[in-house]
Amino acid sequence: MAINLVLVITVAGLLGLAIRAFMPHREKLGIVVLPALAVIAGSLGWAFAMWVGISPDSLWGWVIAMGLAAGVPVAAGILLPPRRDAADAALWESLTR
Repeated sequence: MAINLVLVITVAGLLGLAIRAFMPHREKLGIVVLPALAVIAGSLGWAFAMWVGISPDSLWGWVIAMGLAAGVPVAAGILLPPRRDAADAALWESLTR
């Protein structure tokens, strides 16, 4: 099972890097934000799948882990840039008064 977790972490990190490459406004995110979120989500998905009793040899553990590893960074890549723009605008407004 441990080697499967290493594979999940590696594939999730690569998936996060690939997602970052295709996200709009990626310059407003750090270079490791989306890959890190992918690794965290994929690892937690794999741990959850093992905790509920899914076999490490089953395809469902991979589906859960990679689904989360893809979904969480996409959601973060969509939600974070507008929030950063708003925070930057508010900070600029408070600094220029």
